[in-house]
Amino acid sequence: MFYWNPWLDLYAKQVKFFVRLMKQPEPYWSTPNEVSLEKDTLRLRYFPNKHKKLGKPILVLPPQAGHHSNITDYSSNQSLVNTFHKYGFDVYVAQWLSPNYKHKNFDISDYIRLTNDAVHNISSRTGHDSIHLVGQCQGGWQAAMYASLFPQKISSLVVAAAPINLEAERGPLNDFIDNLPMSFYESLVASGFGLLKGDHMLAGFKNMDPHKHYYKKYIDLWNLIWLEDENGLERFDRFTNWYELTQDLPGKFYLEVVEKIFKNNGMVNPGTIELNDKIEAKDKCVDLTKIDCPVILMAGEKDNITPPNQCLDMKNHISTPKKDIIEITTKGGHIGTLMGKSALKNHWTTVSKTLANIA
Repeated sequence: MFYWNPWLDLYAKQVKFFVRLMKQPEPYWSTPNEVSLEKDTLRLRYFPNKHKKLGKPILVLPPQAGHHSNITDYSSNQSLVNTFHKYGFDVYVAQWLSPNYKHKNFDISDYIRLTNDAVHNISSRTGHDSIHLVGQCQGGWQAAMYASLFPQKISSLVVAAAPINLEAERGPLNDFIDNLPMSFYESLVASGFGLLKGDHMLAGFKNMDPHKHYYKKYIDLWNLIWLEDENGLERFDRFTNWYELTQDLPGKFYLEVVEKIFKNNGMVNPGTIELNDKIEAKDKCVDLTKIDCPVILMAGEKDNITPPNQCLDMKNHISTPKKDIIEITTKGGHIGTLMGKSALKNHWTTVSKTLANIA
């Protein structure tokens, strides 16, 4: 006689879901788009607004921290692209591609060059000589750097959860980077034969909170399986797909960022970061005082990757009038500030409304 065992049923469900998790993560976009430009490690994606349009488009620079750029369009109900669409904007997103070995010597200048190529492409398509520029996390210092070098091309600047002044408020990442010599980071690049492997960055982020990533994560998963929470499992699956889909970085670029931005705090020390002839700017020294456009600074109250003041202190290093600087602090952490439902509904909506009133 066969006796039904509920534990076997639960075990079967658990195995079934873990098989789903074991599949290779795949990149995806949630909103229809087209490729406007592809060059080197940049694929510029255009998300047309089919309903209503304002004048100047938005270019989003996502983080370059080992993850896929679709954080800007994470899901149909959790998308920065869709938030901007609701307020009439055409949106462009710089999808940063994983480099191959021919790109291993790409540096900061190359990424500013590619950003300039994206801006030029958008201007050519739209006829606008300036755009709204939005930078998230590592894309935030990149956006600020670009705006300081090409201020005439930027109508407004949004910097979210970005490390700008590393000494304004120290966090775990400060100590981690400061306590290790450059030779350590050079060895990481050497192990990737000139590339910084995305798996190394992912391990570093996980090790900043090992309890969360190596223990609590699986307790939460077990509870979702036990409760047969299909919606929760779908969210878990989606986030795991994004978080575990790692991308590499050119080794030279990575080492420059570590040394010039994180160790020498170069974003707020004019003269520390001087770019080369790969870019067209007359003055190739990064100097935030050259930024005078309207600026929105956004930080997460619980952000342990980029503590709030590292981003918000940028207001003290730019020439934008105080009345044209908006500071926003979310209740979330790092990722929640960039693409959490609450941040998108409340804080990024504020950003959208503000940009809509800027000529």
